[in-house]
Amino acid sequence: MDKIKAFCRDRDWEAVGELSFYAYFAINILMKAFSYDHGDNIYKCFFYTAIIFWIIKLLTTRYTLREVFWIALLLSVGVMLSVVTRQNMWLLSIMTVIGMKNCRFWLLVQLAVSIRTLSLIVLTVGAAAGIYDIGLQTTLDSDYVETKVYGFAMGEPNTAYLTVFLALMLLLYYYYDRLNIIWFVGTSAVALFFYKFTLCRTGVLVFFFCWALILFEKWVKWRKAMAVLALSVPVGGIFSLVMMLLYDGENAVMSQINHLVSGRIYIMNTYFKDQGISLFPRTQEVFYTSYHGLIDNSYMFVFLYGGVLVALFFFWIICLTLYRLYRNGFYKELVMTGTMALYGVLEQFVLNGFMNIFLLLCGILLYPSLLSAIERPAGEGRGRHVRRKEVPAKK
Repeated sequence: MDKIKAFCRDRDWEAVGELSFYAYFAINILMKAFSYDHGDNIYKCFFYTAIIFWIIKLLTTRYTLREVFWIALLLSVGVMLSVVTRQNMWLLSIMTVIGMKNCRFWLLVQLAVSIRTLSLIVLTVGAAAGIYDIGLQTTLDSDYVETKVYGFAMGEPNTAYLTVFLALMLLLYYYYDRLNIIWFVGTSAVALFFYKFTLCRTGVLVFFFCWALILFEKWVKWRKAMAVLALSVPVGGIFSLVMMLLYDGENAVMSQINHLVSGRIYIMNTYFKDQGISLFPRTQEVFYTSYHGLIDNSYMFVFLYGGVLVALFFFWIICLTLYRLYRNGFYKELVMTGTMALYGVLEQFVLNGFMNIFLLLCGILLYPSLLSAIERPAGEGRGRHVRRKEVPAKK
């Protein structure tokens, strides 16, 4: 017994907790990278293992009274949303943010880059070699001609392209200060190659939108102009809400916008007309009574499912995060969140912290030092495009 007590006393339990959190994060990224979901038995096995690591992190970390208050509030919101809406992505993202104390965001990025890139190579090469199902399907292209598309062992072609897109975004972020024309040509070639075999227009357009934001950030000398990037989420949210509430199929402009986003606005507007707006979260069964399709818009998904109060709460947190990033000069983080803000108008996945790790930047509100020492890849110098000082975030 004395030996056990001595062992426990001599351990650096906070370091053990940090290592456990990285394991928790890596497991969840791995499952998403291989396109497993909650219906797969292998996912359940790894998921419960990851939860054990998360609990270890929580039990071995010292929190301040302020942090305990916010952790309790966030967990309450996450559990309530999980129970009522039967959607776990909010709860998992909240749990991940809560567990980030004393951890380095840059190390999370390194894990995500490595896992997603290697997983993409394994799945793509394996599908091409016949080891995995290449997922051959047919669809109509922009000229309404039937065309072959492929899922590359990742399920649907859109899922396959999303996997490629997320890997490219992480690479662009990780090597941001090295980006040049070679990076543009190389990543564009990969993006267009997979577009050719998946015909995912949304993904390829958002990819080039990201490059437009990168060029904007690198070339514009006036730093106050970066405030435009901090407005990405408010603009996306307000645009989505206005289009949902005021959509009129007889209006030529609205009809054309709806066509460009593959009918997403019509679906949201139909749900709004059928179900109205609620202050509080609603169950999925409410929407299944008059099912019109998936709500492929992150902003209105939260608004309709989570209710007005929850939507405003999350909206406030994200906007405050964007302001904090802008105020402290984290412009490349703003570029990535701006890119995901556009994708949020078109998909739901941006609410998942393991699909969109830039959502986890909200952790700077709870732990201000999360981005205090952004590290760079080995051998990288301070080029002329590195304009911000890496100082602790202001409280």
